[in-house]
Amino acid sequence: MTEWLSVIIAGIATLIGLGSLYFTHQEWRKINRKIGMISDATQFGEVLPAWYSVRMGQDHWMFGLITTAGKTIAITTINAVSDDGKWMDVELAEPGDTLPEGFGEYVIAVDRERTTASVQISTIVAAVDLWRS
Repeated sequence: MTEWLSVIIAGIATLIGLGSLYFTHQEWRKINRKIGMISDATQFGEVLPAWYSVRMGQDHWMFGLITTAGKTIAITTINAVSDDGKWMDVELAEPGDTLPEGFGEYVIAVDRERTTASVQISTIVAAVDLWRS
């Protein structure tokens, strides 16, 4: 009887060990898929293929990101870019900022205290200056 009990306990321990191994592997895969954010503007050009990315990360200016939907996201700066080049964190223009006509419907912050946003880079078809110097 004790032999069978030992076999049953060993079988249960093996199943628990295999289950633990499976879940540990799944968590390891999640960690390896995590996206890092680059906040040094001088490195944006290594991830984004456009000339404007470094300038938009260093200057505080009014820029427009024209989207595939025809809207213009009015931003003042790029704060960070994901290391996979898919997302960027930006500061949106504030309500009351002067924006020129002719760039379609603008997307701006809802409040002066809520200006941070993330933009999916694949939806941007053009970047422009919205202010003249």
